[in-house]
Amino acid sequence: MIKRSLGLRLAAWYFLVFALGVGIFSVGAYFAMRASLYHAIDDELRDRVKGVRRFMEQQIAALSVPEIRDEFREHSVLGPGGDLFQVIDSNNDWLYRSLPLENNNVSIDSPAQFSGSQFEVRRIQNHPLRFYTESVVVNGRKYTVQVAASLHEALEALQSFRMMLILLAPILLIGVSAGGYWISHQALEPVDQISQAANRISIENLKDRLKVPQTGDQLQRLSETLNAMLSRLEGSVDRMKQFTADASHELRAPVSVIRTTAEVVLLRERSADEYRHALSDILEESERTSKVVDSLMMLARADSGKEELLRTDVDVAEIVHEAAEQGEKLARNRPLEFRISVPNETLPVTADPEALRRALLILIDNAVKYTPDGGKIDLSLQRQDGRAVVSVADTGIGIAEHDLPHIFDRFWRADKARSRAQSGVGLGLSIARWIVAMHEGEINVTSTPGKGSRFEVTLPLRQSAGHNST
Repeated sequence: MIKRSLGLRLAAWYFLVFALGVGIFSVGAYFAMRASLYHAIDDELRDRVKGVRRFMEQQIAALSVPEIRDEFREHSVLGPGGDLFQVIDSNNDWLYRSLPLENNNVSIDSPAQFSGSQFEVRRIQNHPLRFYTESVVVNGRKYTVQVAASLHEALEALQSFRMMLILLAPILLIGVSAGGYWISHQALEPVDQISQAANRISIENLKDRLKVPQTGDQLQRLSETLNAMLSRLEGSVDRMKQFTADASHELRAPVSVIRTTAEVVLLRERSADEYRHALSDILEESERTSKVVDSLMMLARADSGKEELLRTDVDVAEIVHEAAEQGEKLARNRPLEFRISVPNETLPVTADPEALRRALLILIDNAVKYTPDGGKIDLSLQRQDGRAVVSVADTGIGIAEHDLPHIFDRFWRADKARSRAQSGVGLGLSIARWIVAMHEGEINVTSTPGKGSRFEVTLPLRQSAGHNST
């Protein structure tokens, strides 16, 4: 299939539309001119019949038939249109016949029965003539008058006009088509420039941008839209590169520990306790690696939109109680005080209970990890402005102000606070934020270094619940 440029197709469509317009105009103009010429000739023929009638009314009573014929002959020579008319009475007696009509035996059909008027075209000796026949009554007697006019000049004018249209129409179409192609080329040239510029941009130079023409039209909006798309692509690619680098870094360490431990153990014979200790280290690192892989898979599915939550109507208070039970177990391994405050009422939300419980456990686990021995952790739930607010507060080491904007970034950890010794990989808060966002909620944090942090998860209550609270 032959591919044609958009400019050429636009020019072709312009040619077809203009050709159709020119064709309709030409046909209309031709028939309009033809009607105008015939109308002028018909008016002249009617005037001639009126002249003949007036002459007959004035002269027919005082003159004999030969004298009338002489007067008609004189009248026809002096009158407009020349000697092309004839008059017959109701008895088929000719009152007058012009020689050209008589010599060519031009007759009037059934003059006794004829009434009214009519126009017709006849060819006499290959000459087209326009005839007008009208029935008149003069002095109580019926006559039929027929006049004629040559169509030669009118047909020549029509022929000349038709030839002019035939000759000028192709020239006009060619000129207009060339102009249309040039205009379409000029109009589409910026699109070609945008296409060429976009074609030069690849994943290696996503920072490049298209030149935006300040025209205020679709081309400017197209360029701005493509630049915005490139910005989003650049951000996505940067995050993907960072994600890949961070994931490689996080996975490299446990794999290296597992391999090194195994290699060291296999260097010589070991006791059963030494083997048991080495396998314990390998198992610990394997479990940590499995958790990292599971978290990465979940975030990857979330990014692709394939991770779906099974949301149903649940009581958020029950989910908080379940998360608190596991949080107490975590705090029990440390000398920490774990307190819970949940109102004695139902706070219905539409949520995936397992996912929401996981998000709360991530916050509780972080509080346990970064709170020194003897500290306190408070888990609370309350209703506020038609929303459920879950708060996890601790008296831990806190987060520096300049680190707060980054704590939900993947693999982010403060240099000192979040270390491998605390088994953190920097994915938990990212997962928690995604879960809360999927529930149409918000997660916020306030923190003071050395005094602790407070994470708040806000979830919309079901509409019916909001009405019951008022």
